[in-house]
Amino acid sequence: MKKRTIGALAVVAVLAVVLTGCTQRLGAFTVISTRNIEWSRAAEYQRDNRRVMGEDLAHIIVVVPTKFNVTIEDAVDKALDKVPGAVALVDAVLRYKQVYAVVYQRLSYIVEGSVLIDPKLVAEAPEESKYEQLKADMESASPALKL
Repeated sequence: MKKRTIGALAVVAVLAVVLTGCTQRLGAFTVISTRNIEWSRAAEYQRDNRRVMGEDLAHIIVVVPTKFNVTIEDAVDKALDKVPGAVALVDAVLRYKQVYAVVYQRLSYIVEGSVLIDPKLVAEAPEESKYEQLKADMESASPALKL
């Protein structure tokens, strides 16, 4: 019985070492953006208090990467692309996440924040992007509200 318990503990210890991961908080930002912001029109911008998240990630299987580099810029762009007219993230948090296994790695930058919206850009947005935003809003709604 003792050998079985020791064997089980050894397996758990090996798995804990082999399947490790880590998330690091890189910082908090009052405003972060990859877009050109007209600060002279800042009074016109609207803040959307919903939090959006953007992630740029790469998988490495054995030694073959699915993407050669992950960047903060791509993570911010993906977050801003989720909301039409978005020009910046406000009160944003930036994280770096790594997951390691024996033959697999996952590396990613994750940014999350409230969106600063330029109403002028929303008015100029094509109808298709407005449809995509409505679709995303419906998908994030509670299951009881979905059709």
